[in-house]
Amino acid sequence: MRLRSGVARSGDLAGYYRAERYRSARERMEWSLARIFLLFRLLHVFQMAGTAVDMLHRLDPVAGAAVLVIGGGETVWLFARIIRRREYGGGLTAGVDLGSGVLMLVIAGLGAPAADRPEALAPLVFWTTDQISGAALSRNLRILVAGTASITALYLGVVLLGVPAEALESATIIAASGFVVLATVIERGAAYLRRTAADLADLSRRAAEERAYLQLASELYNHWGNTLLKVTAHDCARVGEFDELRQMLRADYARLRVFFDTGMAADRTSLLRILHREILDARDRRLIAEPVISENFREYAATVPERVQLIFAEALRAVLLNVTDHARTDHTYVRADIRGGRAAVAVTDHGPGFPDKPVLGSLNAIKARLQSLGGDLTLPSIPGDTKVIIEFPLAAVAEEAR
Repeated sequence: MRLRSGVARSGDLAGYYRAERYRSARERMEWSLARIFLLFRLLHVFQMAGTAVDMLHRLDPVAGAAVLVIGGGETVWLFARIIRRREYGGGLTAGVDLGSGVLMLVIAGLGAPAADRPEALAPLVFWTTDQISGAALSRNLRILVAGTASITALYLGVVLLGVPAEALESATIIAASGFVVLATVIERGAAYLRRTAADLADLSRRAAEERAYLQLASELYNHWGNTLLKVTAHDCARVGEFDELRQMLRADYARLRVFFDTGMAADRTSLLRILHREILDARDRRLIAEPVISENFREYAATVPERVQLIFAEALRAVLLNVTDHARTDHTYVRADIRGGRAAVAVTDHGPGFPDKPVLGSLNAIKARLQSLGGDLTLPSIPGDTKVIIEFPLAAVAEEAR
């Protein structure tokens, strides 16, 4: 019954994590789409500024001032709303965007002489394509259809009021149908990108689960191996021997319970487990890393908080990768010890060594992170005996734990 309860909790949490990943993926995609829209709107603002003088000459002063006020106010409001919300928004944003476009067309159509009406409205017609594109991101089909239909009808009305015969020309038909095509393509494309983002989030979740399974399996394998080794080598005469064995088994059981309850490995682990995990990963890269672990390091039972765990694991991984990439050898030794209240892990090989002034690259960042814990990364190397030492005080583990 306990296992069933744990699985139920795991399912609830798995559903929560899945929903959070989908939400995060959707938000990132919405913000990306919104930024692209803002970029095009900014481009259209500059284009409008270049044609505004000619348009205003063709409109009466009241109509020209109204068009500028409506267009400028709507653009400022739209930019502020999108940047604050980090998405285009829903029906309100689309309604204001398309409504202002329709209103500007109506005012300009009424305020321009019949002879100048097509030329006066041309910049605004071009401007409305941007507003239709934005409304297509709102996922409000009712407003999108109504706004697109209104803009298309106004465009055809301007043509009919000018030269009615032009309404049947191919250029007019293509322009009018272009509004509908633009709205359809943008709306369908945005929907496809949203679905793709959700699918990628699901793939990311599955990959994270696979990594959690592998991490738990490797750590339990190593820890159980150490437990069995301790069982076979135990000394009945030694005080507290069985208590230590019992504590190790309890730690394994607690780790399994965390995994069953949350679906993830615990965020705290021991130095020994981190060491074995990175050595196993190095072997996957065809690097034979032989561990030489002192009894002090092996018996250090304190678990490592997540920040210390990440820094130590990244440092060891970077050093082992450096051996794989530059040492021209497939064999290395990893010596781990605790002395003077400091954990020290030395990675040695028989490669060519470091130059007099090595370009450490990513190792410099690792060194800085270790120094933030009061540790260091040193290279006491000579040709044929390359050595990199990772060390940090155990007091950092206790401080991070608090």
